[in-house]
Amino acid sequence: MERDRATGVTLDNGETIRARYVASSVNPKLLYTRLVPSDALPDDFLARIRHWRNGSGTFRINVALGALPSFAALPGEGDHLTAGIIIAPSLAYMDRAWQDAREFGWSREPVVEMLIPSTLDDTLCPRGQHVASLFCQHVAPELPGERSWDDHREEVADLMIATVDKYAPGFAASVLGRQILSPLDLERQFGLIGGDIFHGALTLNQLFSARPMLGHADYRGPVKGLYHCGSGAHPGGGVTGAPGHNAARVILSDHRALFG
Repeated sequence: MERDRATGVTLDNGETIRARYVASSVNPKLLYTRLVPSDALPDDFLARIRHWRNGSGTFRINVALGALPSFAALPGEGDHLTAGIIIAPSLAYMDRAWQDAREFGWSREPVVEMLIPSTLDDTLCPRGQHVASLFCQHVAPELPGERSWDDHREEVADLMIATVDKYAPGFAASVLGRQILSPLDLERQFGLIGGDIFHGALTLNQLFSARPMLGHADYRGPVKGLYHCGSGAHPGGGVTGAPGHNAARVILSDHRALFG
């Protein structure tokens, strides 16, 4: 920063990249509590952003498969395997999954959404094999009783795969390899605080004019030249590009106001 204005970013290796404007697509809490020096921020802003709520109820698994799954409800191959496949038999089932995770730490009968991208792109894996992603719900971002996800990630992954196997017999045996991403893994590897892919809970007090904070929902941060363009800005998470589009318009407007 120079003269109370953002002038670029400094990388881990010490290299500085200078810019007239800086647009941040990271979680606002991560941005202002770990990346921007605290003495560059107003005290009241810093106190409020520290209470920005994060947390994801999801557990992710990527698997390599020796064969396509065959679901008891619709056996064999078909176009249904190219779509999102959701294991959630009823509203009561989904409600129990949420309540269970809240009380225990993870759903013992979870909701699982499966995508098999190799059904549409056969370059993703060797011929005759497939890859799939499992979007599993619900889990607690932080386990009760001070337990660690590092101690339970394999156990929960086994449960998620067994759940799919219940509806697609033989699925577990077809798994050649797996990558497990608990909420803690998502935070450590990708900077998603609490595993939150939306960069902040999508609750009423963190939406619209309060995303990420009252007075800063116009994509402008408290530091001049620093803008919000990610899921932590309005209208929030999801693959829309809308926060970046809106932030770009604001940056262009500010540039014209300064330089004509």
